[in-house]
Parts: sequence; structure tokens; C-alpha cells
Amino acid sequence: MSVKLSIPAGISQKVTVSTTSAQSAAIAANSVTIYATVNVYVRQGSNPTAVSDGTDQFIPAETFVSLEGLITGNKLAIIGEGSGIAYLTPGA
Repeated sequence: MSVKLSIPAGISQKVTVSTTSAQSAAIAANSVTIYATVNVYVRQGSNPTAVSDGTDQFIPAETFVSLEGLITGNKLAIIGEGSGIAYLTPGA
């Protein structure tokens, strides 16, 4: 399957995911494309903590998802159903 993405160079982030919430660096855009190698839950905020109880946005593993309506400068908290990696690309 081919996916067309407009990806600006040098601004993506790699976040190590586990069953404990981890934060990204501040996002410099109001949208982000996320791809995770495991099922994850995501929450945005100035100092967020994600939870895996169904409260936060669920993103299935190995899926490109565009999150829009983010507040520029906020961070994303990510918690997984296991260990893996989440890749974030702002503005894509």
C-alpha cells in the first residue's frame, strides 16, 4: 500500500513507547502525523500523562493517523499496550 505524505525535513520525533506514559517534545504545529509500532493511546497538553483505560485517543499499531486541532507548543503523551516506537511528524 502506498501512502502520500508531505513531510518537512528534520522536525520528526521518535518516542520510545511502553506501558508507562512518555511525553514528546513540544509540537511546533497544530497537526501531527503519528505512526506507532504498537497500539497506543495519546493525550495532548502542556504536561500530559496518557492513560490506557479508553479515556485517551486510541491509535492502532502500524497505522498512519493525522491528529489535527493540536495547540502549538503542547506535548503529546503516549502510552502503549506494549513496548515499541512512535514516530511524530508535525504539520504533515
